[in-house]
Amino acid sequence: MEDHDPEQIGRKIAALGLWDAVLPYNWAVKPHGTALPYFCTAMKDAGPLVSYRLMMLEGWQTVHDFVRLRVDRNYGFYSTPMELPHFELVVLASGDVKVFRNDPGYVPRDLSDRERPLVARILWEAYGLMMRLEGYKMLPVKYSGERAMFARVESADGSWADAPLAIPDVQPYVERISIKKDDISKAKDLPFATEEAIEADFRIMPGMVTREARPRCAYALAAIDSATGEKFVWDRVSVRPDFGVKGMWESLAQRLLTHLLARGRIPGEIKLVSGRMFRMLRPVCMELPIKLSLHDSLPRLEESFRV
Repeated sequence: MEDHDPEQIGRKIAALGLWDAVLPYNWAVKPHGTALPYFCTAMKDAGPLVSYRLMMLEGWQTVHDFVRLRVDRNYGFYSTPMELPHFELVVLASGDVKVFRNDPGYVPRDLSDRERPLVARILWEAYGLMMRLEGYKMLPVKYSGERAMFARVESADGSWADAPLAIPDVQPYVERISIKKDDISKAKDLPFATEEAIEADFRIMPGMVTREARPRCAYALAAIDSATGEKFVWDRVSVRPDFGVKGMWESLAQRLLTHLLARGRIPGEIKLVSGRMFRMLRPVCMELPIKLSLHDSLPRLEESFRV
């Protein structure tokens, strides 16, 4: 490898101008000594500040989650690819590049000194593959007939070679949503406002982060009265070591039920804009006669998130 600096290699990649050629493909890079392979995938950015991103997704579970999320935005518990564990080369609209580390629930950060050599090795192999595409456009699908992904694999002596990386079976996805039985009993004793509807959603809040050495992303649960627009729930949360992004989603049913108990009545309907939210709240509606309805848009609810 001629260059050990991730940003300089990133500039070489950007200078190739081959983004359209690689956008349809994924490929793997397996440096020697790493427990997990890294999966490279390019994305064209829709924002004004960033042109392209090259994501280096960490491990098979992450790449499976990424693929499923692109097919179904309500799959699992990730709201955006930014939440997936990965390294990322960002090509700015100005032409400059940045390289970050992303972890679920945390704000992207600069690479550590320990990570920089690893990311440089991954990017150098990505750079080499992209140059080879000019003469062999189907290189990333070379092993697709073997149910394997194209990979660049490093040997113990530091040499690299093309190799098939067998695609493992997808692990079953399981959600565990628990609700306190005592709270269900309390809710059954409350008045049922059968004609009343509320609107609710839970989402990541862009631009809102915690103030600490390693800033965490902020998420918010909002609920409003559908008739009046009155906001009676506004919970802001962030990940904890024992309570990650998945845990936040799995706790929503209990969190919203606690607010309904405090409100003193149970609505006849909960309106939602998210299929994931629909899935998380279903256990409540199996215990209480609340109708869940899914809508393309709820303008008043959307307005409540503009803080």
